[in-house]
Amino acid sequence: MMWGFRLEFKQNLRTKKFWVIIGIMALLYIPSFYIMKSFFLQSGREITNEAAMSMLISSITGMTSFFVAILALLIGATAINSEIEKGTLRIAMSKPIKRLHYIGGKFLAHILVLLIAILFSTAISIAGILYIGGSLTSQLVTDVLLLNLLLLLAMIQLVALGYIISTLIKSATTALGLALAVMFIVFMIVPSMVGFLAIKDTMNNPHTSMEEVQQIQKEYTTKYLFYDPISQVKVITADVSTMSSSNSGVIRNIRYNGVAYAIRHNPTNLAHILWLTALYLIIGFYRFLRMDLR
Repeated sequence: MMWGFRLEFKQNLRTKKFWVIIGIMALLYIPSFYIMKSFFLQSGREITNEAAMSMLISSITGMTSFFVAILALLIGATAINSEIEKGTLRIAMSKPIKRLHYIGGKFLAHILVLLIAILFSTAISIAGILYIGGSLTSQLVTDVLLLNLLLLLAMIQLVALGYIISTLIKSATTALGLALAVMFIVFMIVPSMVGFLAIKDTMNNPHTSMEEVQQIQKEYTTKYLFYDPISQVKVITADVSTMSSSNSGVIRNIRYNGVAYAIRHNPTNLAHILWLTALYLIIGFYRFLRMDLR
């Protein structure tokens, strides 16, 4: 397994893939802090770590998570078939190495590459919060790290899903097209439909409070979008800050709970990410062990 791990990791470092991942993460994170600083300056609001973290979470669980999800799925969707097309997989399999060890080492290498990118993003996040006027505290470091590790878990699940696509379709180009179609239909259209149904459910009662609306949306997402790791991350991070409102919808109080609190209070959503990742890996590994590598 270590042979496959070292081979894949060295290949990632030598190719543009790793640096493209690092570059994309930087491009997605850095502009957010410029926008955040402009917002605080124009609004005159006090810059606190809690306020900065709340805005960072909105950014990461918005467009950032969408592009990162696409990147992770595409990495997995071309993990096997691209090597079959280039002939490098047959050369690797000519070595005294078992298929399971090879695919296991490849997956660990992908995780390490993503982990490095996430740690890089964590450093950018902390530096960005300090840039806009926050203060360096142990809770800030912990919250930013946990937030990015949640995103890493979502990326790992999508890489594992990509492995299934990569072992089902031998053409890397076709696999890329299918992965984009899956992302568009399954991870964009269906969540929008589920969100509409949740909103429609709340419209039946005009006296529904903001807390009740959020609870209904959470229940719908947990029940119907269990396969979507980004949606599950959004449910978890929604509890980082708790808002209370009056019956008229006016926000009365905002309490910052922290990322660790949010994770502890949403075990079902975290479990959805973990068990589906394991299931995808079992299917992907089984497919690789049985597939024709010619």
